[in-house]
Amino acid sequence: MNHIDIYKILNKSNCRKCGLPTCMAFALAVTNENSLLQDCPFISKEQFERLAGHVITRDQDEDLALTIAPMKKAIEGMNFSLIAEGLGAEIKGDDLQIRCFGKEFLITPFGEIKSQIHINQWVVMPLLKYILAGGSGGLTGKWVAFEELPGGLTMEQYIQRRCEDPMRQLADAHTDLFFNLLEIFGSSPAKGFSADYARVIHPLPRVPFLILYWRPEDQFESKLRILLDSSTSRYLDSHSVYVLARGMVEMFKKIISRHEELIPALLSL
Repeated sequence: MNHIDIYKILNKSNCRKCGLPTCMAFALAVTNENSLLQDCPFISKEQFERLAGHVITRDQDEDLALTIAPMKKAIEGMNFSLIAEGLGAEIKGDDLQIRCFGKEFLITPFGEIKSQIHINQWVVMPLLKYILAGGSGGLTGKWVAFEELPGGLTMEQYIQRRCEDPMRQLADAHTDLFFNLLEIFGSSPAKGFSADYARVIHPLPRVPFLILYWRPEDQFESKLRILLDSSTSRYLDSHSVYVLARGMVEMFKKIISRHEELIPALLSL
């Protein structure tokens, strides 16, 4: 079943009870693995059990690769010296140097990216978007939820399901390791918050994430929130912020699954 097949079995009322504006958007979200069939209140348990194994999901890495190619082309001919300061970047020879997750990345005049660490495909697209936006104005210091960003409300559930929830699960299962990873990737403590852990990490120089984590206690489940500086939309659109957060989750999952091998290498950089 592709997204058209899924759409055909929906009631097409655009009721928004799944959290998305239309039934077609929901069908696409299912094939993108951002929503589940059972998120539609009009799909019965019997329908779900009959159809779940037949959904064709898209290769999101392939989708990202197709998005990235024209962006690299658009970077050709850009004058990096005009945008470096506004992006919190530096000029190194002919290249633009940007600190991403606490590590140095070099972007060539042809849009190619070089770094000492593995380059996560999920991070490449937001990084190129960040350069092309050429934002300026600086941070406001005001933290806001993702849904408060322009266009963020329609993607709120993606951030929760694909970013905040998996990150919370990693923090629950590997608390010390999770926060050690945040430190390895350049995070710093944040003061003035009631959370058990409050850390600021900079996936990009002008796009910081505030990670707030509350440990489980008695009958209360753990909780994790990602907050953003209110100036974020000057540098990235909401979809790119989602991809960046998703990239962070995928990167942390991989490192935690292989931590005995990967963490010593990261500490040496």
